[in-house]
Amino acid sequence: MPSYETLCILHPELPETRVKELTAWMQKILEGAQGTVLRVDEWGMRDLGFRLKKQRRGIYVRIEHDAPPLALKELERNLRLSEDVLRFLSVRCATPAPTQAPASSPAVSAVPSDETSIEEQKQ
Repeated sequence: MPSYETLCILHPELPETRVKELTAWMQKILEGAQGTVLRVDEWGMRDLGFRLKKQRRGIYVRIEHDAPPLALKELERNLRLSEDVLRFLSVRCATPAPTQAPASSPAVSAVPSDETSIEEQKQ
């Protein structure tokens, strides 16, 4: 079975119990269609890059799962019908990757360390 990763942005005014219910509901849909849920990450409330349905923030939930394509199609159909879901995205993964919630990372140098700078080459 192919591996997928589904990221959902839920309405920011949902109580924590409703978020847990929606997560369990998504797992139930996948498992009911012969899918296997590998990992569920709740990233919590985050700012959005732009407004979605008049909201500036959203609750992020990420699910990694192995499922047949029909199970993914059923999950996406149900997410489209739910009023609590602002937006979702499903992508196919080669292998499930161990990831955590994104954190702010330090600035990365534009010049790789193995290359010498132009000034060093002139000297």
